[in-house]
Amino acid sequence: MDYVIQVEGLSFSYRDNKVLEDVSFSVKEGSFVSILGPNGSGKSTLLKLITSVAKAQSGTVKVAGKNISIMSKKDLAQILSVVPQNTALEFDFKVFDIVMMGRYPFINKLRGETTEDIEIVKSSMSYTNTLHLSERSFNELSGGERQRVILAQALAQKPGILVLDEPISHLDLQHQVELLNLIRKMCVDNGLTVVSVLHDLNMAATYSDHIIMLKDKSIRYSGAPIEVLTSQSIKEVFNADVYVSRSSLGQKPYIYTLTKPHIESKGTRVHVICGGGSGSEILKELYLSGYELSTGVLAIGDQDWKIAKELEINIAEEIPFVSIAVEAYTANLELAKTADTILLTGLYFGRANLRNLELLLEKPLSGKRVLILDDETFSNRDYTDGMAAALYERIKESPRVELVDKNELLDKLARQVDYEALNN
Repeated sequence: MDYVIQVEGLSFSYRDNKVLEDVSFSVKEGSFVSILGPNGSGKSTLLKLITSVAKAQSGTVKVAGKNISIMSKKDLAQILSVVPQNTALEFDFKVFDIVMMGRYPFINKLRGETTEDIEIVKSSMSYTNTLHLSERSFNELSGGERQRVILAQALAQKPGILVLDEPISHLDLQHQVELLNLIRKMCVDNGLTVVSVLHDLNMAATYSDHIIMLKDKSIRYSGAPIEVLTSQSIKEVFNADVYVSRSSLGQKPYIYTLTKPHIESKGTRVHVICGGGSGSEILKELYLSGYELSTGVLAIGDQDWKIAKELEINIAEEIPFVSIAVEAYTANLELAKTADTILLTGLYFGRANLRNLELLLEKPLSGKRVLILDDETFSNRDYTDGMAAALYERIKESPRVELVDKNELLDKLARQVDYEALNN
């Protein structure tokens, strides 16, 4: 395995303030590595040490097998290029001239720029979609355009390693995605090695092959995103409560913040049968109104499942794209048995989740109050050749069942009804 960056025992202090202590790691050629950590954890300082902007008090940094402490700035620039966080320039230049500055490690001062240099600059600008900006003034560009120009400048150095310090911090979401897509493409197309400081954990999870998490002057976690970005590690490093699920787009973690306010409980339990987003707003509204909630059966990763996880609601769950198994069905029944009211939302029914309707006909639930939303749309939500419709009509025959408009749901829930007495 080829490592193009090797950091061993690195320590650094600003006078009496130790910023990094005994930091060691290696970066594999062609990989995208993100450095994460809270403010003051030493991320930007680590980049300065890797790029020889600052010199460590102890430890070594090797780039392409060479100790950077004995390399000239020009020699290092032929291997490694840097995209800084701040792209503002004190003196204005045309965009083409800015990108040409990336060729400085290779240009002979007496000979000047060559035809080859010009072709490399044009190629870098074409790759970053900035060639049409060649004659524009750099300081007139938008933030996203400036970042692409500076990236073109870095590419013009023909580096094997690209180092970026918070490259998307001043960009809107569209330009963040465009820039990171472009950088990721360079890793694939050119075997470029990328080391970047990022603040957005989900962006880091999506684009990175490897994550390094800094805390209290040292590396606390290091590894693949799916291994490193866990609820426990993020709580430890960032002191933030999050829920981490696995993205449907490959084996990548996705982080949700947990922002639960303290809500005074009404002491009333509601079991919500939902799915596909039909319960997301309802779950939030009921939670904020003080109801104790449970839900199921939900497919893992479903939109309603994610909301329920965020609110720490008890869930009967099943893996996606399979029929509800006995274990999940039993868990759902047990949750429903402890509820004061069962709420059926406007979810779509297929053969996989049909048992969520069968549940409402279970004998242990015969005394439970059932509220049904979106009754008028049920026929449009039945994809079972009528099996769901037959169950639904049987459910509606019970005197314990009420059809409810969403606007009156909270009022209906607040009204207590003894359905066991009605049945007797």
